[in-house]
This record gives sequence, structure tokens and C-alpha cells, in this order.
Amino acid sequence: MKEMYKIRTAVKNNFRQAVTDYRYLKNKNYSDKSSLKLVGDRYRLSKIERNCLLRGIVDTTTSIKRKNKLIGSEQIAHQHLGIDWYNVLITIESYLKGHFLFLADDGVIRDTSAIHGSYRQSKITERAIEIIGNTLVIIKPKEMSIAIDSPISHSKEMADDLRRRFNKLLTMPCFLSLAHSADFELKRYRGVVASSDSVIMDSAEKIFDLAHFSLHTYFQFQPKPLDEYIFHE
Repeated sequence: MKEMYKIRTAVKNNFRQAVTDYRYLKNKNYSDKSSLKLVGDRYRLSKIERNCLLRGIVDTTTSIKRKNKLIGSEQIAHQHLGIDWYNVLITIESYLKGHFLFLADDGVIRDTSAIHGSYRQSKITERAIEIIGNTLVIIKPKEMSIAIDSPISHSKEMADDLRRRFNKLLTMPCFLSLAHSADFELKRYRGVVASSDSVIMDSAEKIFDLAHFSLHTYFQFQPKPLDEYIFHE
């Protein structure tokens, strides 16, 4: 850590400066674990604030590569779209629950829930599915493939429910698959991928932020980058 530039005198909960320092370390290729501990401890960040850094900040090279893959809703028509189902669903449910969402360095929105593996359906799941379905009607992809993580509780029931809903709602072909790992399925997908999962984004040819577009369409939600948030002063 000797080569690290001199950080200004720590101010408790100075989140903006923490973002700057963590991004600096990412660009110097320090590990996530050591960078997060150094910055988090120095600025006495909360668990949520640390999770924001971990999920929201990437090095500049990675940021540019991922942003260059992002396409807008107007480019989806006549495209094959692969959807990381729980990734999109959880993001939208997080917004409906009033959780904090932000614009990450790589151009997609993320939340701080980190509940993917422990996901359970709730009272707002119905509303979230309705929002996604109606958004798909708007963007009109030529064909869709929806990957659903089978280890998550009640995934088979989720797949059966989506199959019934989307067969009635959508006119384009829609294929649903239960996969031990949606990541593995979508890393090999040849088409546009809807996911904010970093592993999938790095493998994808093109990326569409379905969660972002859905929330903007329904609620005019426009997330801010982490630099613009102040958790505490």
C-alpha cells in the first residue's frame, strides 16, 4: 500500500471521499477485500455503504468495456434477448420495497440487498413480475430466453407461473429454462443479455439494463451514481 496517494484526513462517514479512494485502489488493481477494508475502516462506513462500494465501483477499463456493450430499448426489436431472471426481478422488487438503488460505474443499476441465493417471494413479487412482463411487451424482442436459477426456493413454481403468464401476454417466442446456474447459461448466450451480474456482463456481446428501463418506464426512476450520494455528513 506504500504507493497509494495520500488520503485526506479521515472524516467520519465521508462517503463521497470513500468512493474516490476505493475507485483509486480499484484502478491500481488492489484486491476488493483489502481495498474495502482499508477504505471502509478509514471512513467508518456502514455495511450498506461498504456493499455500495463493492457492487458499484469498478476499474476504469472494465467500466468502459461494459458501457460499450450497453444498448438502448430502441435497439431491442428483432433481437434475441437472454434474461437473468432473478437478477432483474430482485432489482425491481428492491425498488418497490423502498431499498436503495444506484447507478454503478459500469452503467447499470444495482441495489444493496445481496440476497440472490436466499431470495424468497413476497407480497410485491406479483407486481414486479407484472412490470417486467409489460415492459417486454413494449420493447418487443424477436425472441426471449429466460434463465431461472433452480437452487433458489420455489424456482420450478416460478418457471411454471411465468410460462403461463407469458404465453398469454407475449406474442414472441419465449423459452424458460431452469438452470443450476443462470450465470453459466447466459455466459454462453449469443444475443443481448439482460443482467447486472458482472460475470455475465463481461461475457456478453451486448447488454440491456431491463430493470433500469422497467423502473424508468413505470416510475420515471433515474438513479444517480454513487459520487452524488451523501449517506452522512
